[in-house]
Amino acid sequence: MRSVTRAYMVFWLVAAAAFIFLLWNSWQTWLQNGEPAIVTGYTLAGLMVFLGLFNSRKKLSMVPLGRGAYWTAAHAVFGTLTLGLFWVHTGSFWPSGAYEQLFALFFYLVSLSGILGYWMQKVIPRRLTENGLEVIWERIPNEVAEIRGKAEAIVEEAAEKAASDTLARYYTETLAWYFRRPRFLTSHFVGFQTGRAYIRREFTAIARYLDDTERQYLGQLEDLAQIKNRLDFAYAVNGMAKLWLLFHVPMAVGVLLLMIWHIILVHVYLL
Repeated sequence: MRSVTRAYMVFWLVAAAAFIFLLWNSWQTWLQNGEPAIVTGYTLAGLMVFLGLFNSRKKLSMVPLGRGAYWTAAHAVFGTLTLGLFWVHTGSFWPSGAYEQLFALFFYLVSLSGILGYWMQKVIPRRLTENGLEVIWERIPNEVAEIRGKAEAIVEEAAEKAASDTLARYYTETLAWYFRRPRFLTSHFVGFQTGRAYIRREFTAIARYLDDTERQYLGQLEDLAQIKNRLDFAYAVNGMAKLWLLFHVPMAVGVLLLMIWHIILVHVYLL
């Protein structure tokens, strides 16, 4: 952990020094009636290619190319440098011209999704550990279906043993919605406790209308609801990580392609 922290410090110092030098160089070039966008542009292109190599590094984890934590640190730090250098290069937050605006849109989407991905990488593993339930994401719908089957069996048995359909009717009218599929996905992802609050509210509301026998079955049903809530959490955070990857990588490829076309246009029409 300390070595990774030191790596962050080194990368931040290098990035800050590089940014200050590029600002100074741009200013001096401008004073001499030169074109500072050439240096900043090619530096920006090099940084984008470097950042694009991060995905290749993850696919080549068996090759000794340095610890993944160091690559993650470099990706985060120099990604931030790229954002600042983009503003220096364009001279504005939002450039003029349809092509430049399309490039800027892709660039900002990649940057924002990168920030989100970095946050998820730091927060999600810890939250999954706290959740205390390890399950393969693709199997979660099957797990939920099994829980739903157990819940329905409990309700049917309660109706037979208690000679009352109060719990069965409440399940059909209210709780069946919760057990049907993963719920409160956005809430789980952002860290709210909507699922737990829903369970506490609904089970407390019906408990007062049940006899002792039905309350025993209600307790079993609540245990299943709590397990499902943890499955819902795992489904939400792991699903978002997969969706993020499907968004961030194609957008990054789009930025690289637009960058190559931009360089071609500059050489053809301006230089």
